[in-house]
Amino acid sequence: MSASAPTRAPWDAFTTCTPVAPPATPAPCNNIYFPFGFQANVTSDPPFGSSIYHAGSVNFTQRARYGLTFNANYTYSHTLDNSTNEFFTSLLNPRRGQDTQQIHEDWGNSDLDVRHKAALSWSYQVPNIKSDSRWAKTLVNGFSIGSVFLAQTGQPVTLQSASDSNGNGDTAGDRVMFNSLGASLAGAATKLLRVCAPAGGGNTVTAASCPAGDNTVGYVAVDANKFAQTPSIIADTTARYVVAGKGVRTNVARNSFYSPGFSVLNLSVGKEFHFTEGKYLRAKVDVFNVLNHPSFGLSNGNVFSTVGVTTATTTPGYVRPGDPNFLAASTLFSGGFRSMTLGLKLVF
Repeated sequence: MSASAPTRAPWDAFTTCTPVAPPATPAPCNNIYFPFGFQANVTSDPPFGSSIYHAGSVNFTQRARYGLTFNANYTYSHTLDNSTNEFFTSLLNPRRGQDTQQIHEDWGNSDLDVRHKAALSWSYQVPNIKSDSRWAKTLVNGFSIGSVFLAQTGQPVTLQSASDSNGNGDTAGDRVMFNSLGASLAGAATKLLRVCAPAGGGNTVTAASCPAGDNTVGYVAVDANKFAQTPSIIADTTARYVVAGKGVRTNVARNSFYSPGFSVLNLSVGKEFHFTEGKYLRAKVDVFNVLNHPSFGLSNGNVFSTVGVTTATTTPGYVRPGDPNFLAASTLFSGGFRSMTLGLKLVF
């Protein structure tokens, strides 16, 4: 019995199917739906998806006591599914499966999964002083302080190769390879080096083809930029996420990476100036994001307009290892900023 050693040649020569609009000459890869009147992309939503949701929450409430009202809530939840099509963030969460014939391989964290969420709110009515001085009571009494703190985990995203790795004619959803021994190479492209096995034993690594008579037994993923500067970098630096080549079977699950979480602290201070028992002027200062802590949002700013807002549909490089902005949330997305509002209200 004899067997030939596998080579990359068949995969390197592999091409994907690109629809050709009539009256172009038909080709083997032509759109098979053209004869039925479908001259553009056809999107379907067959009822094959499934999901599971688990959740639990705890809540503590302290009703008004000594001027203090307090409420704290924590929720743990986990949503898993094999297809989510609730909002348009397709470039970070592909709506089409990696392989529509193997939808079970897309089972994982849902686009809608929010694993942890905590909310804390409190308000305090500063005690009034007892004084015979009307001016003292006017200046000191009537103060109130309140605050709200919110925190939650980030949005899961799918790390993608941006190429048709599995050869099904669709680049959507084709995921990357994960190297558990590698270091994260956010912002750098990856380069595959061949591991050669000479006939006399031992292994060598080369950027070119293996010498005649040697077998290619594997590949090493390295930082392409660092390798160009120092070829010996292969000794101590490898890529954690690698673009999957043609025919590569990925080992990364859908929505397996979580973007940075969200947290914000708001503060409110108010003061009432009473003229009579039922007539008073209320002054209020609201400070949003007191700590000026960035919370990166991957989706649209609001449902009415996206003008001036960086959105998920314009930042595909965030999930592609070969892109300079790979996993660079602080570079691609708006993190918010501290803001303040002042208000006056006359009650009579």
